[in-house]
Amino acid sequence: MQTRPTDINIPHTIDKIVPEVELYRRLQEAEKRVDIFTTRKINDLQENITRIPRKKELLRIFIFNTTENQPWQLQPGQQPTEEPNWTLRIEGRLVNNEKAEDPTRRKFSSFLSGISIDLLNQNNNQQQQQTHDPNQPQQPSKENIIEWHEQNEQNAPRVDFDGLDVKRSGGENIKTKITIQPKEFPIKFRVSNELSSLLGVTELTQHDAVYSIWQYIQFNNLQAPEDKRIINCDENLSKLFGVPRFNFRDLIDLLSKHLSANKPIELEYEIRVDKASTLGDTVIDVEVPVDDISEQENWRNELKKIITEYDDSIKELNSKIVLGIQALHNSHRKHQFYDQLSKDPINFFKDFTESHSKLLKILSGDEGYNEESVRRSEFYTDEMLSENVDILLKTNRI
Repeated sequence: MQTRPTDINIPHTIDKIVPEVELYRRLQEAEKRVDIFTTRKINDLQENITRIPRKKELLRIFIFNTTENQPWQLQPGQQPTEEPNWTLRIEGRLVNNEKAEDPTRRKFSSFLSGISIDLLNQNNNQQQQQTHDPNQPQQPSKENIIEWHEQNEQNAPRVDFDGLDVKRSGGENIKTKITIQPKEFPIKFRVSNELSSLLGVTELTQHDAVYSIWQYIQFNNLQAPEDKRIINCDENLSKLFGVPRFNFRDLIDLLSKHLSANKPIELEYEIRVDKASTLGDTVIDVEVPVDDISEQENWRNELKKIITEYDDSIKELNSKIVLGIQALHNSHRKHQFYDQLSKDPINFFKDFTESHSKLLKILSGDEGYNEESVRRSEFYTDEMLSENVDILLKTNRI
């Protein structure tokens, strides 16, 4: 199968014959700039696909407890074989059509960064009351604090779950304080009323807050002419930050007074041992951000379509360019041949005969041909060097 030439460069020896070649080189430079720009934009689009706004879905959380071996659960005359105990369970899942056995379904823990359970044990409270200062708030014992935190170490194994169980012995109702911290990425902050009135939002990330203020500064031309890092506050910014001017590097510190972390979910729950189960008594619905996989896939397909839409046309044009340049090379060789022939026919035919005599020896394998000579640069003295090398390559002699 004959391969098609791929060289798209035109030698400068043709410039005197075809001055328009310079336009082709300028076109090549423009094509390089377009390729760089296109590649950068494609990378930006691919990065932005991962930043498609997440959709909100409902995470339903159930908090309940079950009991075992409580006195009221025993049959008349039955002796207990185990201590009475209870199990507190916190579980949750998205309210959607995904099946529970679907391996791709996100687990409850993947939406949280931490869970804390404080058990306000009655026996410990009685002991603390003997020595406790009534003017100081009581703190639960560390033994009665159960915590789970998301594992952030890269090499640590990740184990997601749909429910967290806490089992303890006990036959009395116990009050608890449960704290659930939903996961946020990027972390959003609640904004103060003053900042909210300026930006028109109730929550945003720190990056978005800085960018929004920067846009406000540029729109109102508040940078000092002598030093662009200095911001001259207008009435709104002066009221917001309480200063007439500030250095832009201090903006994060000034904004920190107006940004506060979103509060976690906190509730008080009483573990009841007078019921076999309290499932359904405490249910919490929380909106959580979820990646819109279908939307991202649609954008990826659209991007692929944009990238490959003109591939066939570009390949066809490239093929025409390569064939045109090859024809130009052939015409240039013919021009060189006849130009040299017209200037000095006798010496030209003499050099031409000697050159092709050498080539004939190469092709026929004559004894007078020295294989070592072809390996040296002195051998390649013919001005039609490209043709000689081409013949040697095609015959696998070099």
